[in-house]
This record gives sequence, C-alpha cells and structure tokens, in this order.
Amino acid sequence: MLISPENHSTLARLFPVVAVFAFIITSTVGIAAQFKQSESLKEFDRPPINELAPAPIPLNGNPSCASINPAWGEYKLDFSSPNGSFPFTAGSGRKYNAGVTGLAQNPNLFMNVTSSGAAMSQWSLGPINQIDRIIVYLIVKGGPSANGYSYPSGSIGDTGPFTTQGSRYEISHISFCFDAFSGPSSAPVSLSGRVLTSEGTGIAYTRVDVMSLTSGEVFSAMTNQFGYYTVTNLSVDDTYMVTASHKRHTFINNQRAVTPSEDLFGIDFVAP
Repeated sequence: MLISPENHSTLARLFPVVAVFAFIITSTVGIAAQFKQSESLKEFDRPPINELAPAPIPLNGNPSCASINPAWGEYKLDFSSPNGSFPFTAGSGRKYNAGVTGLAQNPNLFMNVTSSGAAMSQWSLGPINQIDRIIVYLIVKGGPSANGYSYPSGSIGDTGPFTTQGSRYEISHISFCFDAFSGPSSAPVSLSGRVLTSEGTGIAYTRVDVMSLTSGEVFSAMTNQFGYYTVTNLSVDDTYMVTASHKRHTFINNQRAVTPSEDLFGIDFVAP
C-alpha cells in the first residue's frame, strides 16, 4: 500500500504524540508496580515488635529454684492460676525459702500476678521503695513438667505470656527465684528503643522516663519524629523502671524493669 505525501506528513506529526502517550503508559505501569512493591514491603517488612519476656526453657518433673541454682531463694505461689497481690512471706498458699541470700521475709513487699489456665500474663514486684531483691528465674509448673524463664541480669516485672510446657496443663504453681539486689557500678551504659503503633509507625514526642530503683533518680528522653529514643549515663547493674507516656496514646506494658549489664537496645513500647 502506498502512502501519499499528505498521509506521510500526518503520520510524522502524530508519531511524537504516540511516543509520548506510550511513555506515559509505560511509566504509569512502572510506578504502579513500584507502589505495589512498596505496599508489600510496608505490609510484610514492618519493624518487629519487641518482646522482653524470655524464651521458655523446658523442665522435667517438679523443679525448684535450688535445683537450678542452690544460691537462690524461692518464693512459691503453691496453688493453681494465682491472681492478685501477695505479700513476700510464707502463709496460706505461699512458701518461702531464703536459700543462701540471707534475705528475710518482707511483709511490705508484694508479688503482683495475673494468670489464667495455662498462662501467666504478667508479674511484678512492688512497691518500688520496698524492693530489696530481684527475680532471676521463674518456674511455671503444670502437669508432669514445667517451663523456666531466665533473667540473667534480674528483673522486677515483665509481661508474658509465661506458660506451662506446651500449654497442655493449667498452672499448678509458680516459683519466683530471687537473689539479693546489689548496688550498681559506676560504668555508664545507655538504653534505647522505639515507640510505635501496632502497624509499625513511629510515635513522635513520647516521653520515656527511666527511674533508678537504687537512688530514685529519673533520666528522661523524648522520641524523635520516627519514634526512636536513647537514654544515656545509666549505671551498670542498677535496676531501672522504664515508663512511656504520651498525651494521645496508651501503650501495651507501658512499664518495664531492666537491669543493664551493657548498653541495651530494642526496649520498645507499642500502642494498640
């Protein structure tokens, strides 16, 4: 088929328009593909939510604190699925063994526990001005076995869940292994983390307070626009209560007890 000069001129004028139109379509498809990939990354590569609760250690039989470490004392809530606030003394459903810690029973110190069925959801020692010991190990017993949870640097509270082995049996008793609360060294360490929503978005202008249980001194920091914070000049082996607060957000487990032996990272707080 022959193309007349007039038709040839018309096609020549249309070619740049067609080329630009094709470029727009190609670019749009490319951008859409990149956007889809970005959305996919946003969905599946969100920052992980930090969990401070230690991993369970399977234990056979009916272990005690002394069977794991003879130096530890033991405070045992010897009944199923304990809930409430219990004095750190022997009594109804409570057993106390100081081990070699030399720590006497303390009626002014309380173990606060929330549990149901095969899981303990949280535990904490308080009030803060009565703390003279730290928890170094938990034993959650149910059926013919138990789970152990280790705190090498000690703790005064945590959020779980802490379960019986395989969650196959309801809790029959819980043992809190404790050691004396020793004073900190002068070596400085730092504590850092992030405050974020459950979708992984950082929350700016969150106040993070870190209070020493030894001196009562409070160190504070504010999160940046991405939700990150760092608190410096803390002391090694001191125990601190870390609290997050924001005027528009509440946080899951907004208080954490930590005893740093080195710089700590990933102390995160999550808003539901």
